Amino acid sequence: MRKQNKNNQLVKQFLLLLGILFSVFYINAQQEPMYTQNNFDRLTFNPAYAGSSNWIVTSIKHRSQFVGLEGGPATDIVTIHAPWQARSVGFGGKFVSDRLGATTQTSVSAIGSYHIGLGKGKMSGGIEFGIFNQAIDFSTLFKNDKIDNAIPPGKTAKTRLDGAFGLQYQTKNYFLGFSVQHLFGGSLNFTDFDRSIVANLHRHWFLSGGYVKDITKTLSVQPCFLLKKVAGVPMQVDLYTNFIYQDKYTLGVGYRTGDALTFAAKIHITDAIRVSYSYDFRISPIAKYSGAAHEFMLRYGIKLLPPQQIKEINPRYYF
Repeated sequence: MRKQNKNNQLVKQFLLLLGILFSVFYINAQQEPMYTQNNFDRLTFNPAYAGSSNWIVTSIKHRSQFVGLEGGPATDIVTIHAPWQARSVGFGGKFVSDRLGATTQTSVSAIGSYHIGLGKGKMSGGIEFGIFNQAIDFSTLFKNDKIDNAIPPGKTAKTRLDGAFGLQYQTKNYFLGFSVQHLFGGSLNFTDFDRSIVANLHRHWFLSGGYVKDITKTLSVQPCFLLKKVAGVPMQVDLYTNFIYQDKYTLGVGYRTGDALTFAAKIHITDAIRVSYSYDFRISPIAKYSGAAHEFMLRYGIKLLPPQQIKEINPRYYF
């Protein structure tokens, strides 16, 4: 029994090390943190979402992934956005701290958007500018050679300018959005060696959409989707269905291709305070060695009265 436990521990350490090596030296896979509650806060991946409603909204989110696997991903994110309705613009900010084993990624950005009425809804365009920092503590990695000049001896960090762009069309009952994160790209070479294989900050492409349908006077259903694409890996698709009762209580189920079944709940404590939680049940091979993922979000909003001369087009369930 002890030998089996030891083997399982070695397998866990190997999987974690493998993930770190891919993230450090190749990074051809997804670099953006993974979220389940994308449909509750689209500002995380689309700057066109800023100022989409007549609320000043602040969100605090924490996500723990691969629970039970030492050094598994953990993410904290804080966002704030608001409209300047007299000018049909929105503005906001975003802070993200993402940790995986020896790697820590931190980004800070400012967001601006512009909104125009179009048909029964409005079209929004958004831009995001900031800095992206990736730090790696090489001293915590296992090395075959204790002295390897190609690997820095301690913690090393690289900082790059970062940006994003997004478009979104929305009405009271549906939305459709497109965005790209890490717009400028760039390399992340953590050594002084001239090498052909280095880490690269790849562009991440997103296509999202959703629709709200009233079933009864108190119950609505909201199917949503999110397509994610980054160089070097297959497209990933998130499919969600939310059931909304009395516009205050939300229960959702979803599926992320090749990864997990998801469950989410959101409660309006008051008109201004909303709390949500999601749980990912792993269906990928790594599920044998790691637990589920948990995600918590707290949102606080202040409602603004629309100017008399501005037509109000407030989509449902945006806050």
